[in-house]
Amino acid sequence: MDQDSPVEIGYSACPHDCPSTCALEVELLDQYRVGRVRGARANSYTSGVVCAKVARYAERTHHPDRLTNPMRRIGEKGSADFEPITWDDALDEVANAFLKASERHGSEAVWPYYYAGTMGLLQRDGINRLRHVMKYSGQHSTICVTLVDAGWNAAVGSFRGPDPREMVESDLIISWGGNPAST
Repeated sequence: MDQDSPVEIGYSACPHDCPSTCALEVELLDQYRVGRVRGARANSYTSGVVCAKVARYAERTHHPDRLTNPMRRIGEKGSADFEPITWDDALDEVANAFLKASERHGSEAVWPYYYAGTMGLLQRDGINRLRHVMKYSGQHSTICVTLVDAGWNAAVGSFRGPDPREMVESDLIISWGGNPAST
């Protein structure tokens, strides 16, 4: 990219598993690639700053070893023998496996177990529509989430948290299971 040409900036929100859902400014290098990612300067919470995870988002997204297409196992489990397949084929295989399990064992036998470090507020609940319509298992997305939800609801009562900018007014802040100084 020519250093003298202005960089186009796009605006987004952080997709990571964090209740902050930080406002982002993203350098748009071309139609498929992003450059630097930083907190939106005009947002009083991010003020141009993001955590270390998001600051390296472009590096992870465009890494040459990152999988960008679905793969089908063709060897024994653990052999690392895979072949690339199309998205249509991959989705058909998963859908057929869900239907087969549901027909054989009942819809509660299907547990779409999903999770990733980028399942923040923007992305985490999309599969729940499928689960509801197909009457799949009501179990949460992972084996951990049921306990997390129960603990959170018992202690806090709601998934809505305070505005992080209000922490400066607090007499005491307890951070359990996190390291806000580094992330």
